[in-house]
Amino acid sequence: MSDIQSIVIVGGGTAGWLAAAFLQRTLSATRPTPLPITLIESPQIGTIGVGEATVPTLRATMQALGLPESTLFTAADATLKNGIRFNGWRKGGTAAEDSYDHPFDMPLPFNGYPATVHWLNLMQRGMLQPPMAEACTVQTRLYDGNQSPKLMHSPDYQAPVSYGYHLDAVKLATLLQQTAIERGVQHVQGNVAQVHRGPAGIESVELDDGRRFAASFFVDCSGFQSLLLQKTLDVPWESFSDWLPCDRAVAFPVAYADENAPLRSYTTSTAQDAGWTWEIDLQSRSGTGYVYASRFCSDDEAVATLQRHNAGRTALAEPRLLRMRVGHAARAWEQNCLALGLAGGFIEPLESTGIYLIEWVLQLFVDHIAPAGDSTVCRDRLNRAVGDVYEELRDFIVAHYALSQRRDTPFWRTCTDPASMPPRLAELLQLWDAKLPTPTDLDKRLSLFGPANWTYILAGMHRLPSRGIGLAAHIAPEVSLKAMEHVRSVRQMASQQSPTLRDFVRKLRGAVDHKPAR
Repeated sequence: MSDIQSIVIVGGGTAGWLAAAFLQRTLSATRPTPLPITLIESPQIGTIGVGEATVPTLRATMQALGLPESTLFTAADATLKNGIRFNGWRKGGTAAEDSYDHPFDMPLPFNGYPATVHWLNLMQRGMLQPPMAEACTVQTRLYDGNQSPKLMHSPDYQAPVSYGYHLDAVKLATLLQQTAIERGVQHVQGNVAQVHRGPAGIESVELDDGRRFAASFFVDCSGFQSLLLQKTLDVPWESFSDWLPCDRAVAFPVAYADENAPLRSYTTSTAQDAGWTWEIDLQSRSGTGYVYASRFCSDDEAVATLQRHNAGRTALAEPRLLRMRVGHAARAWEQNCLALGLAGGFIEPLESTGIYLIEWVLQLFVDHIAPAGDSTVCRDRLNRAVGDVYEELRDFIVAHYALSQRRDTPFWRTCTDPASMPPRLAELLQLWDAKLPTPTDLDKRLSLFGPANWTYILAGMHRLPSRGIGLAAHIAPEVSLKAMEHVRSVRQMASQQSPTLRDFVRKLRGAVDHKPAR
C-alpha cells in the first residue's frame, strides 16, 4: 500500500493530460480496481504551446502509453526532427556564413575514438576539414536534403538514427486528453476558487460553483501561477533570470506558399538583436516565434521583428504574446503535491526541453513511490535530482549565449559578460579549453545532454581547445583520414536510403508510393 490512493490533477494542457495518461498507464492499468484520477481544467485557460518541437524521449513515452506512431502523426500534425540548426549565433552573420548544427545522433566511433577526436586531430595539423557536425555525424546530411530520419518502412518509434518531432502542442494535448478519458480519467471543467490545506498538505480544491474535490495526492499543472505548490504550499521560486534574461515570446503560424515545397527536418533557431526566432515545419503549416528579453525589446518591437523575419509568408493567426518565468520551484514535490510543466519550472525553449522535463519528472516520480509512510526519503531524493537537472539544463542553455562573439547589442553584451556565467559552467569551459568534453567531466549528468551535445555547441561557436588536443600526438593522421572517409561513406549511404520528409508525410497519408531519394 502506498500513500497514493487517489489523484487530482489541477490544470490541463500538455502537462496535465500527459500526467493523466501516464499515471493512469503506470499506476492504474493493472490494478484490480482503477486508481481514481481526476483532472480539473479551466475552460478559460488554453494550452500555451510556445514550443512545438521535442527531443527523442517523447518516442518512448508515447510508446509506453500504447499509442501507435501513426496516431501521433495524424492527430498532432506531426513531422520528424533530426536536430537544430543555429543561424547567426556566433557573429550575427547570415545563415550562409554563420551557421552550425546540433543533431541528435552521436559522432561515429572509429579505431577506439569518436570521430570528433579524429576531426580535431586533422584540424590542428592544418589538414582542413568540413565543420565538425558535418564531418563526424550522419544526421546533418539529412538536414541538407530535407530528409526523414525514418525510412518508409521503419517500425513505429524506430529509425536508423535518433529523432524527435515537430508537432502542434494544442493538438497533442487533445490526443492525450482523449486517451486519458477513454481509459478512465475523470475530466472536470471548472475554475479553482479555493485550495484547502491540512496537516498532510492539500486536502481538496474547491471550484467557483461550490464543487469540492479531495484526494490523497495532487498534481499541480496550473502553469506559471502554480496554484497548489507555490500559492498554497508556499514553495519558493528559484529564478534563473540573472543568467537567462529572455522572459517573453511572441508566436504565430504561417502558411506554406507551396504545398509541395520541401519540409525541413530540423528546427531553425536564428539569433536576433534581443533573443532568437524559431521556425518549425509541420504538415499543414510552419510554426514561428521570437523569444526575447523585455529589458531590451518591447512587445511591439518583438512583433515587428517576427513579422519581418516572416516577410512574404501569410500569417494564419494574430500574434500571441506570452510571458515566461525562467527557473524552477525550490522543491517539485512538497507534502502530497507534485508540480509539473510550468508550475514546476521552465527553461526557455532553445533546446526543446519543455515536454522532456514533464516526461522526466513523471518517470522520476513513479520510480520514487514508496510504501505508505516512507515517502520522505524518496521525496527528498526526487527534489535533489530535479534541482540538479534544472541547473544542468540552465548551464547548457547559457553556454549558447555565453560562447557567442556578438557584442553588437545590449542584449548580447549582457549575455556574453563573464559575470553572467554560472560558476560551474565557467569551470567546465576552462577545462574544455584543454580537452574535448568526456563523460567524466559531467559529474551528475542527469539531463539528456552529454559530452557530444556540448561538443556540437563548442565546435559551432569556434570554442574548441585552443591548442588542440593532447591525443593528437598519439594518433597518426592516416588513421584520422580513414575515420573521416568512413563517416563520409555512412553519410552517403544514409542519404541514398532516406526519403524526403515531404515524401514520408505523403506516404503516411497514403498519397504516394516511395522511391528512395538519391
